Amino acid sequence: MGLCSLTHQIDALNILNELRDHGTGSNREGEGRCPGALAAGKVAARPGDVMKEPRRLKTIAERARENCLSRLLEILTQLISIEEDFIKDGSYGKSLLKRKDSVDLKNICLRMAVAEGGSRSDRDLRELRDCLRLIVISLLAHVRDENNLSSTVSTHRLRELSNSFPEI
Repeated sequence: MGLCSLTHQIDALNILNELRDHGTGSNREGEGRCPGALAAGKVAARPGDVMKEPRRLKTIAERARENCLSRLLEILTQLISIEEDFIKDGSYGKSLLKRKDSVDLKNICLRMAVAEGGSRSDRDLRELRDCLRLIVISLLAHVRDENNLSSTVSTHRLRELSNSFPEI
């Protein structure tokens, strides 16, 4: 059951990576066309030039949400790394995480992925942050119960994560 939680977190990470890549990708319509294949009504500045669709500038709020999502992705990546270390050390117990927490994480990520136009709302980001915080708190509680040398290192890493959550 404990490995199932880790699988949900890895799935959530993959979903968020795709969401981030989709939202910040430079492969927009109009870019990468074959030379000479201009959209109707477009005129090249020089013969053979490819016209690119004008990019819409992002608002400060959109850029802030992207930065927040990137930070939450980093935190999730570090959480997965810490849990993988638990598995390697053999200190992975049945009660490491509640399955519900990792399922909630995955569901939040899925909801964000299917949001209209891939938009990220502050509410979604707050829910994602709060869910990750809850997972960090659960892991800290588990590590404190272990009370061995490897758990001391993990405790330090988890406390650093706990202090690095972005404000939304």
